Amino acid sequence: MESSMPSSAGSAGASSSSPDGAPEAAKPGRPRAVSLEAILSAATEIADDRGLDAVSFRVLGDRLGVSPMAIHRTTGGIEALRHTMVSEVVGRVTRSIVWPDDWQGVVRVFAEELRALLMRHPLVLEAHRRAALDAPGADAVAHRVAGVLRTAGLDEERAAYAYAAVHDFVTGHVAIRLGRGELEHYDASPERQAVSVFARYHDYAERFRQGLELLITGIESTIAEGRPANPAGHPRGRA
Repeated sequence: MESSMPSSAGSAGASSSSPDGAPEAAKPGRPRAVSLEAILSAATEIADDRGLDAVSFRVLGDRLGVSPMAIHRTTGGIEALRHTMVSEVVGRVTRSIVWPDDWQGVVRVFAEELRALLMRHPLVLEAHRRAALDAPGADAVAHRVAGVLRTAGLDEERAAYAYAAVHDFVTGHVAIRLGRGELEHYDASPERQAVSVFARYHDYAERFRQGLELLITGIESTIAEGRPANPAGHPRGRA
């Protein structure tokens, strides 16, 4: 990673620093080691509160009372730490999911578990905005949902896009809630509230529930009608 590191462990008084929080040598009186578990716990809390970019060796060192170099030695680098942090959070959830037998139940559980994960750990949504999640169980969950939709009667392409519709609905819903806050509607001026389509129906939980049920109803209708993914008269890639 950074190249300006002490040349030997014996230079206890020397340090190397940079504005972006690069590792530096341990200061007198600080513990020389820290567990990966403690680092991940602190990093997750910081990232959920302040974003992934707020996680640095220096910030973690200050939080845990160790040197930034101790964090670096334990994690192997800031990018490795961020990847491990996301993997741990996502992996805990994917391992704990109890799946029902019916496809509608699978879709509901997927949507509800994803919403709960992203609301509890905004760092996952931030990481997901940057790149596809490379975390334990993430691909398996996607294939499970798409697989039950194929079994229910959708072809492979339609099943993939049905999964994507549910996924994108959940991530968009959470992004709006996290970005605007729970009281966004009530903080608006009376004039703005009066003209809003949500003037009488501003309930985030109900918006999520009814939106998900509308998606499931649409998938049910598509399965019942046996519509192909690319019907005649609608060339692929066009509306």
